[in-house]
Amino acid sequence: MARAVIFAGGGDYTDPWHPFGETAERLRTALELEGLSVAIVDTVEVLGTEVRDAELLVLNAGSGDEVNALDAELLALVEAHLASGRPLLAVHAAASLFPELAAWEQLLGGRWVRGVSWHPPLGEAHLELAPHPITAGLEGVTVVDERYTELRLAPTVTVLAWHEEGGARHPLAWVHEAHRVRVVYDALGHDPRSYDSPTRRALLAREVRWLLGR
Repeated sequence: MARAVIFAGGGDYTDPWHPFGETAERLRTALELEGLSVAIVDTVEVLGTEVRDAELLVLNAGSGDEVNALDAELLALVEAHLASGRPLLAVHAAASLFPELAAWEQLLGGRWVRGVSWHPPLGEAHLELAPHPITAGLEGVTVVDERYTELRLAPTVTVLAWHEEGGARHPLAWVHEAHRVRVVYDALGHDPRSYDSPTRRALLAREVRWLLGR
């Protein structure tokens, strides 16, 4: 059985805004429905062991407003995973990881920018979808979540979903390549309510299948 490892906040990486343990469990359920065996870890030390034979790495953690002393070590594990030809899914607050390491933005294809990026109050949101194999057949996503706004994106990413704010489109999910390996960033997932949405779960399932080449 294929394995996935979820690196969750709440251990080495934590902040006062996100219930990472709860959302990690929802992610586990979604991945198990796709036939994956799933381990959840919240320390960089354990991740270093668990990620070695994982087909998929999922990042469900953020940096909050501070640099973490483990940033370089964690990023090295992420980069080694990608360099070995295995894909990456990063969700929600993962866009804020490694605020002082430019390599993360290059791997992810974009990031949360302190002092620039923001989000309206959490509430019901509707996402429009762009044409892509991941989104084929989906009409949109309606979800209770945060809507990240003014993220910085590389011109090489392919946007999957966006919301509108202030008369402009703001991407909330995209695909990218790093080390010629597939990467997906999905900004949804603030708390368990995000995973209560059937359309959000459908998008997530398709992202996982695409990452694994299914």
